[in-house]
Amino acid sequence: MVFESPGNVTSSVGMFQWVNSVTNNWFFPGSLISVFIISMISMLNNPGNTASKSFAASSFVTMILAVFARTLDLVSTGFMSIFIIFTAAGAIWMHFENVG
Repeated sequence: MVFESPGNVTSSVGMFQWVNSVTNNWFFPGSLISVFIISMISMLNNPGNTASKSFAASSFVTMILAVFARTLDLVSTGFMSIFIIFTAAGAIWMHFENVG
């Protein structure tokens, strides 16, 4: 499969947009999912963290990255909204775990 040359890319954002266009807009969503999974697993390895804390923290980190990627038009609004919902669900889960 042959892809067009990135041409006259003068910034890192232009390069990111080219990489995303070559992969049919799946590069950055895939990267964010990978960051979420890796951070979730690494936080679960700490004995002081519960599953709810790990989920909430990794969702929050990925949400921040998704918002930045959305402002650069690298992910869709729907994909960014998924991580906002994950962050809210993680906060609610963590709250119920601490109250109960």
